[in-house]
Amino acid sequence: MKREYYDKDGREMSKEEVYRLPPEELEERSGIPVKVLPDYEKLYDAVAEMMVQFIQETGGKKVTMILPVGPTQQYPVFVKKVNERGINLKNLWTFNMDEFLDRNGRTIPESYPLSFKGDMMRNFYRLIRPELRMPLEQMHFPRHDNFDEIDEAFDTHAPDGVDLCLAAVGPEGHIAFNEDPNFNHVEVTEEEFLQDRTRLVLVKTSTVDMDALVAGCGDRTVIPPFAVTIGPHDIVRAKRTEVVFFAGQWHRTSLRETLFRKPTMHFPGSLLKIRKKRDGSFEKQNITVWTTPVESGTIFSKTMS
Repeated sequence: MKREYYDKDGREMSKEEVYRLPPEELEERSGIPVKVLPDYEKLYDAVAEMMVQFIQETGGKKVTMILPVGPTQQYPVFVKKVNERGINLKNLWTFNMDEFLDRNGRTIPESYPLSFKGDMMRNFYRLIRPELRMPLEQMHFPRHDNFDEIDEAFDTHAPDGVDLCLAAVGPEGHIAFNEDPNFNHVEVTEEEFLQDRTRLVLVKTSTVDMDALVAGCGDRTVIPPFAVTIGPHDIVRAKRTEVVFFAGQWHRTSLRETLFRKPTMHFPGSLLKIRKKRDGSFEKQNITVWTTPVESGTIFSKTMS
């Protein structure tokens, strides 16, 4: 499979050129705003401030957001700003990206350390001052038994796409738990993939290793084998997308693949550069990248001959 890379002017780039591009040229060559913060504390503060300002700019109108668990350190900072400034979140509606399922395909309990809902309740919802926070019913968490409910909630509350999607991109390019859908005997077209909505997925490839390192103390056996995820359809319909690269040097490849790779389901993060309109056609997405010098650095890997 040939990888295709292009700059903002449509000029084709080689993989080596993309990987060795100096960090200070990423924004200019990609045409995508790349905000490089000096350290992680300032990164999460900047992302939290962006979320606060986005809500305040609506003037109290309804706001819909897709939110990830990973990164998560911006949430307590966001809540601190909300509480200190007395920002009313009664009109905020959120959609969690995904959740783990056990080996029998059932949602892991909220008490399990890797529960995404559990994380959001501890580090987001319960920290908001009661008089400011939205009703819990306005936070939508995918489960093994509510696929249709999540899709209907998107259609009801965000018929033209959510107002803001906060995302990250995994080593295989996954957004939420959407990796390249083709494996073993399963063959999926790009058109089919972009129509996928809330669904069951197998947690595979390096996603297991990444989650084991980040959240499982290196123990792959604690990573549940299945997950439920919102699909590419609802992610790429967002009106605005903010992508955070936060996980160290291994995130360098994901960042550059996202910025320069031609949009493809074989690296789903590259699809964040396009927006699916209500009529099914596509346009350029309103996207910003947030990161630190660690993730924005050059890549010196080279395939051995």
